[in-house]
Amino acid sequence: MLPGFQLYPQLIARHALAVAAGIAAAQGLGVWLQPRPFDRPRHELVDVVRSAAATAERLRVSGAEVGLVVGCELTLSTPGMLPGPTFWARGALLTVTFPLLPLANLRLRRLLAELVDEARERFAGPVTYGAGEWERPDWSILDVVGADRYRDARNAWRFEEDIHALVDRAHAQNKPCYVFEFGSCTYRGAAAKASTAAGVLSGSTELSVPKTLVRDEQEQADYLTDLLDVFDRAGVDGTFVWGFSEPALTTSDEPGRDLDLASYGIVAAHADGTWTPKRAYLDLAHRHRGTP
Repeated sequence: MLPGFQLYPQLIARHALAVAAGIAAAQGLGVWLQPRPFDRPRHELVDVVRSAAATAERLRVSGAEVGLVVGCELTLSTPGMLPGPTFWARGALLTVTFPLLPLANLRLRRLLAELVDEARERFAGPVTYGAGEWERPDWSILDVVGADRYRDARNAWRFEEDIHALVDRAHAQNKPCYVFEFGSCTYRGAAAKASTAAGVLSGSTELSVPKTLVRDEQEQADYLTDLLDVFDRAGVDGTFVWGFSEPALTTSDEPGRDLDLASYGIVAAHADGTWTPKRAYLDLAHRHRGTP
């Protein structure tokens, strides 16, 4: 029973990805599938990429506009690429382990070569990767230059210049440039932390946030719209907000238990499974002339 139990969460995630992709395609949306088996062994990563590629090909053959992202920040999300027992630990240690980045990027390029080969055997559409700022993939084997990019207090002074440089390098290779992940949490001061803003969460069996946090939905909304303006000016070809919802981080009126404050979602998740729009949802809908 143990092996089946260990694989069960991955099977559920794989099924959910396929179902969500099918629903989006049925609505006429362009779909990019990105499996995320964080902190799982390498062979499981290969397996879910194969599965996602097969799903993407079924959608493509049916007439959908679809692409495949074979991974996300794999130097952190895959064990053995950098020191640390978990994704969050490896990320926290980056300021110490940065001398190992040349080795980690060599491992990344080898892993990506394997994943891209597996994907192309099963999927005839565009294939790419979501790279962290510290990662150096071999873009020659990919169809789109894909990046995860967060503006924070550390890099704000050079952020727009860096995005312009990223786009210019991609376009020089005749490849589009997509930002596959950017966002911020929903409390005052989160924008200055951006990718690490969820670090206010504490606890293992029962999560909590500091009671001093102040909800600030407008700060989250302003962060997203400001970055969309930056990406537009730089000529980025596609953007994906992180994210729509984080169902495990639910709202609460109890001090220290409003986990939604640490959520990157543009909607607030509730314990009963429902959700309500945040300010960011409304502002993004207005920007793209949708109906909230």
